[in-house]
Amino acid sequence: MKRLPYFEPEWSIAKDNGTLKSQLSVIADRYVGANPPTTFRVRAVSRNQFIQSADGSWRLDLTSELGAGMDGYSIIGGILMSGLEKQVTIGISCFSPVELYLNDNLIFCSTFTDEINQDLGHSIDTQLKQGRNTLTLICRRTAAGFGCQISLPQTTVLSPLEGREGQAGWVWSDLLETKPVWGSKAADGLNWNSKELNLLHWNPDAEKETIGAVTPQQRIFPEGRGYCIAWCKLESGAEKTNTCSLVIESFGYNKVYLGGELLLACEAGTFEIPVPSHSSADLKVISRCAGTAYGAVVQTKGCGLLPPGKINGTDESWVYTGCFESESEAKQEELLNLLVMPGGKRWLLDRGNLCLRTFFEGSYGDKYWVSQGGSAFGRWDYPLGVTLFGLLRTAVSLGKEDIRYYVERHIKICVSLYESAIYDKALNGNPAFDQNLVRLECLDDCGSMGLAMLESYKLDPDERYLEIAHRIREFIVHKLPKLEDGTFYRPSAGSHGTATIWADDLYMSTPFLRCLYDITGDIEALKLAAGQFLKFSSYLFLPEQGVFSHVYDLSRKCATGIPWGRGNGWVLFSFAYFLDGLTEELENYSELIKLFLTLSHSYRKLQGEKGLWHQVLTDSTSYEEASCTAMFTYAFCKGIKNGWYGEEAPLYREAAEKGFKGLTEYCIDRNGSVHGVCKGSGFSFTKEYYSDELFWVTNDNHGIGIVLLAGNELLSLDGTVENILEEIK
Repeated sequence: MKRLPYFEPEWSIAKDNGTLKSQLSVIADRYVGANPPTTFRVRAVSRNQFIQSADGSWRLDLTSELGAGMDGYSIIGGILMSGLEKQVTIGISCFSPVELYLNDNLIFCSTFTDEINQDLGHSIDTQLKQGRNTLTLICRRTAAGFGCQISLPQTTVLSPLEGREGQAGWVWSDLLETKPVWGSKAADGLNWNSKELNLLHWNPDAEKETIGAVTPQQRIFPEGRGYCIAWCKLESGAEKTNTCSLVIESFGYNKVYLGGELLLACEAGTFEIPVPSHSSADLKVISRCAGTAYGAVVQTKGCGLLPPGKINGTDESWVYTGCFESESEAKQEELLNLLVMPGGKRWLLDRGNLCLRTFFEGSYGDKYWVSQGGSAFGRWDYPLGVTLFGLLRTAVSLGKEDIRYYVERHIKICVSLYESAIYDKALNGNPAFDQNLVRLECLDDCGSMGLAMLESYKLDPDERYLEIAHRIREFIVHKLPKLEDGTFYRPSAGSHGTATIWADDLYMSTPFLRCLYDITGDIEALKLAAGQFLKFSSYLFLPEQGVFSHVYDLSRKCATGIPWGRGNGWVLFSFAYFLDGLTEELENYSELIKLFLTLSHSYRKLQGEKGLWHQVLTDSTSYEEASCTAMFTYAFCKGIKNGWYGEEAPLYREAAEKGFKGLTEYCIDRNGSVHGVCKGSGFSFTKEYYSDELFWVTNDNHGIGIVLLAGNELLSLDGTVENILEEIK
């Protein structure tokens, strides 16, 4: 593993001779530039698609689609898009014999044991190329089953068929009598460019239904109840002299709105309405679905109709939604948003049972919390929480309104899409965005981003933020697993396989609860948070070393004994945020301060010569790690400002300044990239796992935000130590 120097020394941001403010500005600007707000896409998708399991895997069960039997084959295909060439892991378990091809190359073939034991899973490490990657499964039908369960990197599955470009979802062939020979290297083998594939019938069917009902409203909403919306964009002629009009054939009660203004209210008949030339505006038709004939057909003269926004996978202009119980419900202008499901209802197309679905497509977080050829904008996960928090503090301290606006947009889109994500999960098994917030299974899913959201609320009091915050509070207070003594813990799950207490979880919970108290006066939340520090200490504190173990294993009834740098960083960082501004009126305040000082003393003694702390705090041979260095720096600054260190304040100021200096010299380059940040961790009883296997990466979101926060706290220290010492004297 590469250790210092992480880059050529002359590329250090410290070599630019800039101020601390300018350094923070460079780091923040680099992040925003690397993560532009372009991550959501609206795609057409069949309502008859395979759905995902709660864990995000796809259950490709062909028995439900093609029937049971003892013979036959089917081809399943999809496209994975990747912003960069990268290593990924694909998981698969088989219901029947299966061959898996990536880019027409065979990467997995099942054996007889897979058919006998359908719970047997396989992990396939493979390489995605930049751009389009075709995924093909050849499945055989047997008496045992038909198909497989497959887990993929976090990405949208797209149709590989010509004519369905941009549509989301898998395609699968009708039952084939003989096994297809697949792969570009096989003699007479098929691939997705083969003309023979066009001769097959593919599911789900995408043909437009043209027989029967006269209007789209009748085809799409055959139940004939309530009110539906048809929506597109009207583009009139560029020349002001052009005569533009709409010709509306109405089959019942309809109201037509252009740019929010009522153009026509009518019953059955044909109407021509002039419209302003040289304009572009939303065109909306509200139809009452009743009787044998309803809806409308709209034609144009001197103008055109376009989709209401960018929609991938269709050439249609109109989208539809309904049915609503009342006209006033359908009239709400805020319903006109392609990214959301209005009132829990899908946007539909007049073709092949197609609907619209919103996808987060940021090419982000497959293995590390790093943007990999895409953007993290609009995502909800815990490393991003501390990143956004750091960006927000930087925006305020430097007066960078563009950064503040960026953070607010990120959080607002997460919040505004939350209800739609709930509906999306109910319909599709797993949401295509806001996954962690919707699942809400552990503290990682909510506490860190919840804190960033509440910090943003202080500047922009959007009541929707409090609604989400109360849902998070409900989870932490009433649903989160707790030991008998009230300690937060993680039940056995996944690869960990055992119930555990993690030092990390202090940050994933206590700052959020403290911030909620600041905003709402929720004393119960404050007391719950305060109690966790001492409870966690009883399990994780290592008295001989004066630091925390990373994890306590509840099944083995012992701590792992490894003082991981960032795990301890989370502890002191959380302590500093939680205690900031509190007084002795808080129960256990003196005990909390005492523990904070004990930990601070130990961490200060473990600081390395270059100002950095090590990946394993007590092992100077492990690599210097940036995120824990920033966390200790942040906490020391908080301790100085609050007067907790007393006469030792100068020592901690020296350590804080030395720590940030070390970051700027060895971990931050002149472009604002942050190096030496440990990737996301599991846990182990061996220090070698942390020092050798948990390698560092560049621009991991575990480090960017906390570096910004540390720098901002250092900025606020001017004259603080001197003032404190003067008061003491």
